[in-house]
Amino acid sequence: MIVSVIGAGGKMGTRCSNNLVKHPAEIELYLCETAEAGIRSIREHGLTVTAPELAVPKSDVIILAVPDKLIKQVSEGIVKLMSPGSTLIILDPAAAVAKELALRDDCTFAVTHPCHPSYFLDQDTVEARQDYFGGVAGKQDIVMAKIQGSDENFAKARRVSEIMFSPVMNSYVMGVRDIAFLEPTLVEILGATALYAMAETVKEAERRGIPRAAAESFMAGHVYNLSANFLGKLNARVSDACLVAIELGNKLVLREDWKKIWDDEVLDRSIATMLHPEQHKL
Repeated sequence: MIVSVIGAGGKMGTRCSNNLVKHPAEIELYLCETAEAGIRSIREHGLTVTAPELAVPKSDVIILAVPDKLIKQVSEGIVKLMSPGSTLIILDPAAAVAKELALRDDCTFAVTHPCHPSYFLDQDTVEARQDYFGGVAGKQDIVMAKIQGSDENFAKARRVSEIMFSPVMNSYVMGVRDIAFLEPTLVEILGATALYAMAETVKEAERRGIPRAAAESFMAGHVYNLSANFLGKLNARVSDACLVAIELGNKLVLREDWKKIWDDEVLDRSIATMLHPEQHKL
């Protein structure tokens, strides 16, 4: 299988390429990059940079590893170079949901995204336990969706995705909007916001004289414990006082109508704002 990575010298492109290059018996890999820093990075790893005009037409699978805000511009040129029956993978659903991804009726298009290693997974080594992003040593799951095209080509995209984010335990297939509700809605609009607030409140604890190490330990331990509790992994229930505190938090920290982030209209407007923050939609 011939695979090309567009943006191979960037942050995500490098992560993807690092694993794909380990499978020469299964994958003939082409690395495409235009930024000088990216080209330099690829060459420093002893690898070769190939122009998209040469790599894409011969590729079975093309991975578009560029920032979301550039997908509209970059995909228009790349999709024109694709051979009929080939497959394009994007690494985030936003551009597809916003209909900014260029498409062709004779090609297959898919989106894939890593779940990142969960703290509930029993990792095998110290290196794996310290792989917080995934794709190096830590086991993780991925999510995938077929935007359009054939099931046969989507199966190729799934195999390529499992390699580039390896070691992968499960690859969950769902709809494109389902992945968009996972990110940004679940893990960024709510999850990342809440966790950022947690980090800020650790700083406040430190400012008030509480040892930072103690605050970090207390926060991380309780997040782990409460996650297991609320996700049904722990045969116990939180205290009545904690339930009262959660009600207070819904008034003092969260907006009472916070669940509207799961409305389709809010998702579409959120993605539009994230892709084009200069044109704020919310």
